[in-house]
Amino acid sequence: METQRMEGKTVLVSGGSSGVGLAVAKGLARLGARTVLLSRDSDRGRNAVRAVQQAAPGADVDSRVADLTSPASVARLVDDLRDTAGTLDVLVNATGAVGERGDLRPGIPRSFATNYLTHHLLTRAALPLLRDAPAARVLTVGVAPALVRRLKEFAVDGVDANASGVRVLTQAVAWKLLLSRHLAETETSISAAVFHPGLIKSDLLGRQALPLRLVGSITNRFASSTCPVADHLASRTADLGPAGGMVDDHGRTVALPPTISTANADRSWAASEALVHQLD
Repeated sequence: METQRMEGKTVLVSGGSSGVGLAVAKGLARLGARTVLLSRDSDRGRNAVRAVQQAAPGADVDSRVADLTSPASVARLVDDLRDTAGTLDVLVNATGAVGERGDLRPGIPRSFATNYLTHHLLTRAALPLLRDAPAARVLTVGVAPALVRRLKEFAVDGVDANASGVRVLTQAVAWKLLLSRHLAETETSISAAVFHPGLIKSDLLGRQALPLRLVGSITNRFASSTCPVADHLASRTADLGPAGGMVDDHGRTVALPPTISTANADRSWAASEALVHQLD
């Protein structure tokens, strides 16, 4: 897939200390972008910076610690970026987790907060910096296209705290697509897309039960430490394809189900705003 040099551009990668986020950070740093990694832990952030610098010697890379479930923490992060970079050319939403239990707040499952609400909160806060950059883009990690095509029924006006873990994660997947659609419909200078990263080395299953840890260990033997589709989408100057759409790990457009509509995108955005207010 085609890539272009990114000198002079600033990239922010959430979930940048491991897995897909780290793979994306390595690739964009190799292309010359100033790369800022987000992590919940300073030690993990420093380790990730070293890993990126090893993959891209001489790269301009740094890390920040932020709690993406805290509006105040996200606001401080964006203020810092405004002071140090001025604008933001690319935001990559790569935060995610499996197996999280319990609620972050009453009525907000922790798994939903990590896998979707963090993306909404960070994106909305970063919009002023993105608007000030020419041809900015927001890229969000999605799931395999085969799973996306099955998104036929999910809540759009709120999250059901009593839903099963699978249904909560399904809703998070759908709302990420709706977030991208909303941005494409409402932001004239920002492109947005969801992408399937392919099989990337990750410790996502490292804290799960033994059978899942074994699956993760075996899978990592065949996984990649790079994410070419993210390099392609972040660096190219051409259009990203259908507004607010999705591409697979080869850069091909993924047909989305009718439920990923403008009307549902507006409703899920409004519901997301209501959920964010509960985090204040």
